[in-house]
Amino acid sequence: MNQTLCNGCLHLREVVSGKGSRFLLCQFSMQDKRFPKYPQQPVFRCAAFESAEQDNAEQKTD
Repeated sequence: MNQTLCNGCLHLREVVSGKGSRFLLCQFSMQDKRFPKYPQQPVFRCAAFESAEQDNAEQKTD
């Protein structure tokens, strides 16, 4: 898939259809309806973006 900010986001959930199509679900959209459930790609800026890598680093230090 195209380079998109979503690929590094904590709120991303990848959904793969039975035919193999790949969709990027924004789980933040379930908390805040202003955000689209399946954002148009590619995304370059997003107010809800949280780095998934940063969250992984915090979990390792706990």
